[in-house]
Amino acid sequence: MVDGGDLFGRRQTNEKEQTKFLCEVTGSFGWDAIGLGEYDLNYGLTFLREMIETYNLPFTCANVRTAETKELILPPYLIIERGGVRFGIISVLDPGLTIETMSPNDPAFEVTDPIAALRTLIPQVRQEAETILLLSHMGDQASETLLKEVEGIDIAVIGHYYRKWDQERVIGDTVALSAVYEGRYMGRADLDIDSDGVVQSVEVEVTALDDKVADDPVMLEKIEQFKKHLEEFRLSLRAKYPQVKGSEHEQFLTERSCRTCHQDIWELLKGSAHQAAFTSLGKKGQSYNPDCLVCHVVGYQYKNGYDDRPPNNRLVNVQCEACHGYGTLHRRNGKWKQEAVESCVTCHDEENSPNFDYATYWEKIKH
Repeated sequence: MVDGGDLFGRRQTNEKEQTKFLCEVTGSFGWDAIGLGEYDLNYGLTFLREMIETYNLPFTCANVRTAETKELILPPYLIIERGGVRFGIISVLDPGLTIETMSPNDPAFEVTDPIAALRTLIPQVRQEAETILLLSHMGDQASETLLKEVEGIDIAVIGHYYRKWDQERVIGDTVALSAVYEGRYMGRADLDIDSDGVVQSVEVEVTALDDKVADDPVMLEKIEQFKKHLEEFRLSLRAKYPQVKGSEHEQFLTERSCRTCHQDIWELLKGSAHQAAFTSLGKKGQSYNPDCLVCHVVGYQYKNGYDDRPPNNRLVNVQCEACHGYGTLHRRNGKWKQEAVESCVTCHDEENSPNFDYATYWEKIKH
């Protein structure tokens, strides 16, 4: 049983908690090898190694190193014996993929040439195994190019790919398999392997894990319990910033409503940093971090303010109402201007914006 990589979730706090559960369940399935995907470093190398040790996850990768020490971060290959055949399992990652982590203290990573890595490693693995199995986290086209360049690979399982293959593809002397992504399909290949470890024939079956497949009652109960835990976890993150300000009778209407009368101002501000405030969090994996959200969305601490669930998930970025207050109030008594000025320092404080000067910053968004 092998996996082509990207077991872990996206760079978000709640996804990290979800990944812990996924690792626990995956560890109970008894996988033989898991190739490294770029997502598997989303929470940092320390977290990856913690999951490997805690849940006995057999990750492997032959071409990802720390940039400083040049040391491989994972075992370059694994030897597994099944059905009287010793399989040498090697994994490589596409150097074109971007590795970003949520951990500020993580080392920089270097993804070396997978072709060079395999040409060096395969003769060594061949001394310990009859059959070489590659976990290629490179998609279909890059994997095909690699398989044409590198000799000695008997089987390749293609990861980082989004279409299932209902049958094998033969590329040179390699049988290539893929069962797509996100656990939506399970692929099975029955192989006839001779005494030299060479694949003589293969029969492939791909099963869609859809509604036709009955839920396992034990697993279903685990998932339901985890959903409750995840909601408690989400609420615990927000507990530091309860929605106690404002009034439950008022609503934030979003910038779409403001634009109906203030199109000129919207055009002026649409390219400002305020309009990309939430997006900037996503790039850093902090879009679920309350310490950041309180200043990067509208009304995080206000009743009917931002929530990560619809419909209030529309209140992303520093929209008009982040400074001017509830749209349903729409003050015309002049107070909105002074309140907007005063609102600046709630986020542009000494910790987050030590060089803040109202006159200088106002010029950037003057309207």
